[in-house]
Amino acid sequence: MMDNSLIPVILAGGKGERFWPLSRKHRPKQFLCLDGSGKSLLQATADRLSKLTVGPEHLWVITSAMLAEGVTQQLPSLPQKHLLAEPEGRDTAPAVA
Repeated sequence: MMDNSLIPVILAGGKGERFWPLSRKHRPKQFLCLDGSGKSLLQATADRLSKLTVGPEHLWVITSAMLAEGVTQQLPSLPQKHLLAEPEGRDTAPAVA
């Protein structure tokens, strides 16, 4: 049973600067598989959130314009209208405002 007041949002706009050398500008931490499961951190997070909601149609992802295509590849069932791509990263507050 879904709680209609719950809107899961994944903030996935990081640049991959602090997790170097594993992450890079075009392959930041959220796209890496770190636990041997074969799933990236983004995919694993989406899977965990899908247990709280009915499915990917309720999930939202905020990322940078540069990473939007990667998010689409990693989460093909995410509705395109639920992918918010910032033209320029300005940290967390503007992303969720």
